[in-house]
Amino acid sequence: MLQLTHLIKSLYLLLLHFKINYSSELPAHLNISMQSVNMKHILIWSPWQVSCSTVNYTVQFQGEYELHKLNGTWVDAYDCQEISENQCDLTSDLASNSDYCIRVMTKCDNKTIWTRQPLTFNRRNTVLLAPEMTLGIEGDLVQVGFSTTLPDMTVYMESWSEGDDQNALIHVIRNYPYHFSIGTHRGKKMCFRAEALVETINKSCSIHPQCISMRKTADFGIAVTVSIAVVVVVALAIFLGCSASCFGPYIKQTICHRELLPNVLLDDRPISTPILYIDVSLEHTDPILLFCSADSHYTGVEETG
Repeated sequence: MLQLTHLIKSLYLLLLHFKINYSSELPAHLNISMQSVNMKHILIWSPWQVSCSTVNYTVQFQGEYELHKLNGTWVDAYDCQEISENQCDLTSDLASNSDYCIRVMTKCDNKTIWTRQPLTFNRRNTVLLAPEMTLGIEGDLVQVGFSTTLPDMTVYMESWSEGDDQNALIHVIRNYPYHFSIGTHRGKKMCFRAEALVETINKSCSIHPQCISMRKTADFGIAVTVSIAVVVVVALAIFLGCSASCFGPYIKQTICHRELLPNVLLDDRPISTPILYIDVSLEHTDPILLFCSADSHYTGVEETG
C-alpha cells in the first residue's frame, strides 16, 4: 500500500513538472473553415498563436479518388505551399463533386503540426447568389441582362404580358454575357422572372420577378412635334431671305471691291491718230493712209508710191 501511494505521488510530480516546463511547447491547433460562394472555395484558418521567428503553412487535400484508388494519398494544393497567409484558394483543386478531407500543416521554426478540418467539404455545398437582372428599353425591344460571377451558368427566363402569366414564354440563355432581347408592343407592361442553374453541381437559385412598361407615344404628340418642326423650318427660311436682301449689298461690297477705270478710258478727246491700212493681195497695190476724226469717217486719202 505504501508503495502504491509513493508511485501515485511520483506520477503526480512528474505530470506537474511536465506541465510547468513543457506547456509552452505544446502545439496549438488551428480553427479551419471553408467559405464557398458561387463555386469559389476559400479555405481560412486562424493565425498561429505560439511565438515563432518564422511561420508558414502548407495545405493538402484528399478526395474519394485519392482515398480509395491511391491508398489514401494526400495531394498538395498547388498555390498553397509554405505560404505566410492564413487562407488558400482551393477552387481549381476541388474540381469534382466528391467529399474532400483537408488539412493544414503549420511550420513554426523547426516544429510542425497538422490540423485537419473537422468536416469533409463537397463543392455542392457552395452558396449560390442569385444573379442581378437588369431591364432596359431600346426602341420596340426589351433588353434583359444578368450580371453574375457564376461559371457555366444557364438561365431559364420566363416572359409574359402583365396579367397573362399563364401564357409565359420560356427562353434559355446559355452563353456569356447572358443578354437577351425580346420584341413587344407599345403600351404593354412586360414581366420577367428567371432561374439560374449550375449544371456541374445541379444546383439553382431563383431571381426575383421584374416588370417594365413600354410607353405608347400618342398620335397627338407626333402631330405637334411635326408642326413645330415645320414652323421652325419656315421661320428659318424667312430669316435667311430677309438677311440676304438687307445685308446682300454690304456683303457684296465687302467681298467684291470696285476698281476705278484707268485715265485712258476716261479721256473724251477725239482720236486723230492715223491708221495705216495694208491690204495683202496677190495683185500689185499701193498702200493707202487714212486719217480719221470724230466728225467723219476719213478726211482725206493720200497715195504713196
